[in-house]
Amino acid sequence: MNIKQLFAAIALISATGAVFAADLMPFTEADNFKSSKTRAEVKAEVLRANQQSMLAHGDLSASDLPAVATKSTRDRSEVRKEAIESAKNQKSDTNRPIGS
Repeated sequence: MNIKQLFAAIALISATGAVFAADLMPFTEADNFKSSKTRAEVKAEVLRANQQSMLAHGDLSASDLPAVATKSTRDRSEVRKEAIESAKNQKSDTNRPIGS
């Protein structure tokens, strides 16, 4: 690689980094936002809406969902055997040529 190509590559990499570092579309709506409610008030409002089934399922986070106790139908050794078999199959699949 000659010196001209080296300088061109460095310039290109520097320019690319500058573009990614620039804030092309700043999110300015939140800069002057003042909340009228406390965190506790918002949480209580979400809880009430959830109890009244006013929220869509996608609006809840995992921490808001009730924990459901379930019992496994398989024991640990069965799950372990299945995981080992799956890993063996996956390893043999990676050795096959693409498209076969």
